[in-house]
Amino acid sequence: MALANYSDLQQAIADWLNRADLTQQIPDFISLAEGTLNNVIRSTYMVGSSTVSVATSAQKVSVPSDMLEPIYLQVTSTPTSPMEQVDPSQLIVLRRARLRSSGTPRFFAVIGRYFEFAPVPSSTTSVDVTYYQKIPALASNATNWLLTNYPELYLYGSLLHAAPFLMDDQRAVLFGNSLAQQIQLAVKQNSTVMMDDGKIPGFSMPELKMTQATVPGNTFPKVV
Repeated sequence: MALANYSDLQQAIADWLNRADLTQQIPDFISLAEGTLNNVIRSTYMVGSSTVSVATSAQKVSVPSDMLEPIYLQVTSTPTSPMEQVDPSQLIVLRRARLRSSGTPRFFAVIGRYFEFAPVPSSTTSVDVTYYQKIPALASNATNWLLTNYPELYLYGSLLHAAPFLMDDQRAVLFGNSLAQQIQLAVKQNSTVMMDDGKIPGFSMPELKMTQATVPGNTFPKVV
């Protein structure tokens, strides 16, 4: 059957498991699959943007609520000068040693669920944020880009998380391997779209590389 929406996916999971008594549990399997896929998938479909306002002398501002990780930030008024991301310890050093005075933010770090800046802004500053968004949850949406373009990831991911509930270790291995294969194909397709040495004005993007991300019992490729 075609997996066009949330209801179709729930029915397909029940059919694959050959169980008609999991109506209450199947939404949980789907939600757990979304959590796993948020950890291992970085796709062009996930790229979103937002503008945050940073008050005068404010050191931090909340990240977008659906952000998984930032791609780049830039002050709205200076689009040719993206900010450089540094780790929290580097940001502290910059504030103490080089950027004690306020000014136009040039560096940022993600600390908890906040962006922190150096130097702190000398006036209210708008910052454009481009970032990877969480997969829109099917519990709140009839469908989304992932179900439309990669229904197999949803299906195998949900079946993988159903296996422990059903105490079916053999199927956990089968579904985990199937999910890993489909993720690898999706990652390869995304890498082709983005180009290995792609660049955008203002700075260079690092070459896409494959690392490993894991959930218990399974290893999945991940784009970094």
